[in-house]
Amino acid sequence: MGKTFTQKAESISAFLSPPPPRADERFIDISPRTLPLRSARIIDINKINPDPNQPRKTFNQESLESLAESISELDGIIDPITVEYVEKENCYRIISGERRYRAAKMVGLKELPCIVKEVDDHNRFLMQFIANLQREDIQPLEEAAGIRQLLESYGYNQLKVAKLLNKSKSYISQVLGLERLGTSAREIIRSASIPKEAQIQASRETDPAKQKDILIDASKAGKTIREIRKKRGASSQNDRLKNCGKEKADKAIKTQKDFPIKWTWEPPDKSFKITINFVKPHQANDKDLLLRKALKLSLKKLERS
Repeated sequence: MGKTFTQKAESISAFLSPPPPRADERFIDISPRTLPLRSARIIDINKINPDPNQPRKTFNQESLESLAESISELDGIIDPITVEYVEKENCYRIISGERRYRAAKMVGLKELPCIVKEVDDHNRFLMQFIANLQREDIQPLEEAAGIRQLLESYGYNQLKVAKLLNKSKSYISQVLGLERLGTSAREIIRSASIPKEAQIQASRETDPAKQKDILIDASKAGKTIREIRKKRGASSQNDRLKNCGKEKADKAIKTQKDFPIKWTWEPPDKSFKITINFVKPHQANDKDLLLRKALKLSLKKLERS
């Protein structure tokens, strides 16, 4: 026998309503201030743990202190964090909002508003990664590690990642290139504020010493990436000149610019051969003019003889 109208209405109502809270949860009282948080629950902060596998590994202390000050002034967190219940650990693991969680602990909050979700590993990682990019830029090396995980663990390619993050494919390639940075270069990045563009520039060098030089330059106040590139370009040219020596360098430059000193032509039957040797260096763009001039002078000499 099918369900009655009343039974159907009760089923739909139960489906649309959030599941009942656990013993350590309670719903937020609906008031004008908390109206946007209708589905949030208040959870004991001691029952909430960070996710050790989330993409962001570092948190800016100054930024956390600023956020903590705002939370203190507002007497709580308005925007809830997102968590999932881990039954075997009897706790709630943070999906997104770890900065707010850390700042709340700094000011001594006992409870937090939370949105409780059930997600799989793939969706959890996506939520964490994208939330970090949108709310506060994560370290470029952490961004590279996150992209690498999307490629290797979840079957993405670079084009799909670019669309997901609303970035160009070349940007994804550049960020992945940061994985080429050596240990010393990574230590500099962790200890100083280095622009992402400078980190990418350093990653293009295969020599760890040159990577360090670029990053050290970038850490200096007022140093722009354009100045760094200019300096590196001049340095590379000087290195090349030193390696081959001044004499070899002059010869290399002369070979590139000067027209070949010998020109030869012979007819299809190879009955004779005409050869013109240039004894002075000439610019390559004078090739046709020089040949015509040399041939005209030769013909005039023949007519006079």
